[in-house]
Amino acid sequence: MEPSSAERVLIHAPYGRDGEIIGRVLESAGVASQVCNGFGELCGELSCDTGAVMIADEGLSPANIKALAGIMDRQEPWSDLPLIVLTGSGEPTEWSRYRAKMFKPLGNVTLLERPLRTETAVSAVDAALRARRRQYETRALLKSLRETNTQLMATNRELEEFSYIASHDLQEPLRTVNIYVDLILRSVRAKPGDEVSQFTGFVHKGIRRMEAILRDLLAFSRLIHEPRPAQQAANLRESLQDALAMLDARIRESKAAVTCDGLPEILGSQAQFSQVFENLIANAIKYRKPDPLRVRIWSRREGERWVIAVQDNGIGFEQEHATKIFGLFKRLHRDEYPGTGVGLAICKRIVERHGGEIWAESRPGMGATFYFAVPAMGQMLVKAS
Repeated sequence: MEPSSAERVLIHAPYGRDGEIIGRVLESAGVASQVCNGFGELCGELSCDTGAVMIADEGLSPANIKALAGIMDRQEPWSDLPLIVLTGSGEPTEWSRYRAKMFKPLGNVTLLERPLRTETAVSAVDAALRARRRQYETRALLKSLRETNTQLMATNRELEEFSYIASHDLQEPLRTVNIYVDLILRSVRAKPGDEVSQFTGFVHKGIRRMEAILRDLLAFSRLIHEPRPAQQAANLRESLQDALAMLDARIRESKAAVTCDGLPEILGSQAQFSQVFENLIANAIKYRKPDPLRVRIWSRREGERWVIAVQDNGIGFEQEHATKIFGLFKRLHRDEYPGTGVGLAICKRIVERHGGEIWAESRPGMGATFYFAVPAMGQMLVKAS
């Protein structure tokens, strides 16, 4: 619950006894109030929590309106302080219409015509205070959310640091295990086909898988610790060519046909987008059908962004898994195909660090198309093969 000062009504009526009379009326209705004898005192009190302000229009000279509007403009985003302005009675005049127009910059203004009826004044104040309480509830909620967000960010940093340290520091002990397992197995002189030889295969397979997991996890963790990509031109055609060079042996072995219709230049890291292409094309090779593999890469301009697609004619997957596959260590085919389930998570991390998004469309047996969209820069480059 907010402190009682947050419920008070500030009153400023510079002439006569209006301020005192209004204060007594509000006090009798159980509303805390404070009469401000000068406009400067009123402005000073607005630096503290306030429920509402009642001010006579004769206290709002053009200079005072300007000063009060400045205070209202500097309110926190959650705040919209209610102002109740007491106006004169009678038919509207050119001057009264002009003054009413001047009140608009003040924001949340309610006009009450004098002479005031007690019920009208109390009702207007009660409505203003109810609205103000909701604003204070919003403030408390925002504060709680900020604190929770700070805690989550700290926890996330700790987890990221742990994953980096774990993936980096565990590699050396694993290499040591591998060496000594080899020495032990040699000492028992295992023969092909016997039980010891089978155990040897299981051990080496487990070590290789652990090495692959640590290697991919380290690559993922480095994306967290590296600074965000510099705002410099990245030629996606060259990123693709670098990826194709890295995959050359696998492309030749699988007899895959990789074609590209054209790629743009964007702002970001050319090397990181090479990783994206490498992972997406490697996946196409891994999940290919017995038919000749075809991978087509193309792009299109959509408003202020480029959409790049990597399309294959592989085994595909159910569309319901299209979001799941971008999670860390998420794999649809655990036994049939090798892998660690980190590659697509790396792609997602890179694309999002560049202010973009990545998604996939697929049907079983009909291949898959992976799309990623990034902010646009420049024009289409010449076709790449």
